[in-house]
Amino acid sequence: MTANRMLALVFVAASIVFLTVMVPDLNQQQASMGGGFYSVGPSALPTFAGAMVLLFGVVMLFTDRPVPEEAGTFSAGIGLGLLQIGLFGAYALGLSLIGFLPASILFLAAVFLMYRAENWILAITLTLGIPILVDALLRKVFLVPLPGASFF
Repeated sequence: MTANRMLALVFVAASIVFLTVMVPDLNQQQASMGGGFYSVGPSALPTFAGAMVLLFGVVMLFTDRPVPEEAGTFSAGIGLGLLQIGLFGAYALGLSLIGFLPASILFLAAVFLMYRAENWILAITLTLGIPILVDALLRKVFLVPLPGASFF
């Protein structure tokens, strides 16, 4: 069994636990606290996220992808992995300092630069579009407060 398939099994198992144990608990907590904050219910977004992780875990489980020769060595991607960890740390710090939207745009721009996107027009479109869409969806539809610097 490859590492990707083992990781897929972990994702599938974790998402099943999340969807069957943790998400139903949100509804119970909401009912006991009086509710009224969320427009579509407190479990809509976690249910969607858990279902997506489950779906992509199953896809990973049954997809056979060729692996390059150098991917088997430990040092092949260690630098890029450490850079990615640092980038996640900077993103987490940026969320509290400059807000969700600017931090997310900078994070996605850095990811596309780091992995050298082939289509820069698509990369720029996604870098700007995804954070704006997620910001609008979370703030306006799900009424989820996000950290500072709101443009909506």
